[in-house]
Amino acid sequence: MSIGNYLTALDEQRDSLARNLVTMGVQSSESEKLNSLVPKVLQIPQTKPDVTLFRASIDALHDYGESVYTFYNDGYRSLAGFTESYPHFCCEENGYAIYYNQPDFNWGQTIYTMCVEPVHISSNRKIMLSYKSGATDIGEMWLVPKNNAGLSSAETARYIYEAIQNHSAISVPFGWLGTVGNYVNVLHECSNIPSGEYYLAWKAITDNTSPMIRAVKVVDVTF
Repeated sequence: MSIGNYLTALDEQRDSLARNLVTMGVQSSESEKLNSLVPKVLQIPQTKPDVTLFRASIDALHDYGESVYTFYNDGYRSLAGFTESYPHFCCEENGYAIYYNQPDFNWGQTIYTMCVEPVHISSNRKIMLSYKSGATDIGEMWLVPKNNAGLSSAETARYIYEAIQNHSAISVPFGWLGTVGNYVNVLHECSNIPSGEYYLAWKAITDNTSPMIRAVKVVDVTF
């Protein structure tokens, strides 16, 4: 390659890099030198990592035992405490998935599940549930704005549940899909939710759905 062609190629690389940086939200111009553009790559906004609110594993009760709470007819309980009373709810037999089962609860019981650690929600984030369900049915899921009053985990669970009952929680479009015994990963839209910090909660019923949840995450999805 001649020196002239080499310099032309460098100019093209510089111009392309400058245009791409602008596209990614970093201020630059095609008149800048290549060596001043390269450090700006470090300014490219980074995609937020996925946030795992629950993941079934042998360590589930250790990792999420005090960050996931339930509300049932006997009140508010942490996941760890709830499992002591309802042994099939999150157990080795079921791979430590959260299981709204009939052996523990009989038919048609309603259980609220609440994640008491807040997560950031914005228009490009989605809520991902990995679960099995025995039937397709309407479900209910909510985002509750973070409380900044320094509440304990149990107090936060009460705050979330009362927000749902008072209709001050934000409803997320949600329904259970019949999965024929297999796990499915389903993404739920947050595009109409104002950006901010929220607690996630959902309702499950021990009916034909009796869902079994393997993972709950908030993920960045950019197209």
